[in-house]
Amino acid sequence: MSNTLQPAVHFSNSTPLNSDTRTMSADEKKPFDVYYDGILKAQNDNSVLIIDVREKEEIDETGKLPGSIHIPMGEVANTLLSLSEKDFKDKFNKSKPSKDTKIILSCRSGKRSGMVQEEIQKLGYENAYNYVGGWLDWESNQKT
Repeated sequence: MSNTLQPAVHFSNSTPLNSDTRTMSADEKKPFDVYYDGILKAQNDNSVLIIDVREKEEIDETGKLPGSIHIPMGEVANTLLSLSEKDFKDKFNKSKPSKDTKIILSCRSGKRSGMVQEEIQKLGYENAYNYVGGWLDWESNQKT
């Protein structure tokens, strides 16, 4: 009798749920990508916070994305969670984002900013976007 109970009724029920969840989150990420035109619009929208997550040495070499603030990749989550609104404003001259604020993350090519995007979305910043091309895309579009 125990053999008839073992065929994975629970596994078959849980596997589709897990795959559905993964599929949904993968689908949800696609609209959270921003490209050059989106960055141009965001730079003129004070309600959007653009964060350049590259390292200080990279920023020193190229400058940061116009209209952005600089928070190194490894410090973004902690900065968003731990700085008071006043300290955030004093440090970055921008209002601290709420969980509803549209945040666009950028790095050199979009890989690191994509990782930060996932990290802060898990913290409840559901309007976190990734500038897919990053600084390289910005620079190439500025030259044309």
